[in-house]
Amino acid sequence: MPWARCETDAQRLDVYNGLLLSALWDAAFDAGLVTFDDDGKVWTSAHLERAAQQALALNEAPRLASRDEHRPYLAYHRDHVWIRN
Repeated sequence: MPWARCETDAQRLDVYNGLLLSALWDAAFDAGLVTFDDDGKVWTSAHLERAAQQALALNEAPRLASRDEHRPYLAYHRDHVWIRN
């Protein structure tokens, strides 16, 4: 959940309200071009260009290692940030 959208400092400081991603993945995630389901599988937006798909090596991308505590934040991202197809 973006800090600006957090309702409390607890949400802003929650270690589960963040993911350790490479710079390229982080940019795509922040732009809503990729997101993850509750099991860590990557979802891509139809707006993600072919060159970006190749740069992200989507075919080789492992599942995101997440915990149950990440789920509300990932759900928020899917509902409010991810650009649906």
